[in-house]
Parts: sequence; C-alpha cells; structure tokens
Amino acid sequence: MKKFEDQVKEAKAQKLQYRIVRDVIFIILGVVFLILSILTAQKDKDKEVKDNKNKTTITTTIKKTK
Repeated sequence: MKKFEDQVKEAKAQKLQYRIVRDVIFIILGVVFLILSILTAQKDKDKEVKDNKNKTTITTTIKKTK
C-alpha cells in the first residue's frame, strides 16, 4: 500500500502533466487560428487590389467664378 505522501506526489505530477498537455493544445490552436486569419486577410487584400485595378476614378474640379 502506498503512503499518503507518495499519493500526493503522484497526484501533483499527474495534475502538472494534464496542465502541460492542455497548455500545449491551446498554443497549437492559437497558432492555427493566427495562420488562418493571416491567410484570409491576405486573400481579402489581394481581392481588394484586384477590385481597385478594375475601377476607374473620375475626378471633377469646380471653379469658383467672381
């Protein structure tokens, strides 16, 4: 039969292991979402540049007469 101190040490080690695994999973998910957001932003920027090239702008000037 294990002593109480040994059981406490095991429980702490297991808790630490679960915490490390959880943190690693959250970091990986964060990196994945960051990459996805960068890619979608780049796609949106490329689309906007294409749209701007297709548009023509007309500028008019108004002269004030005395």
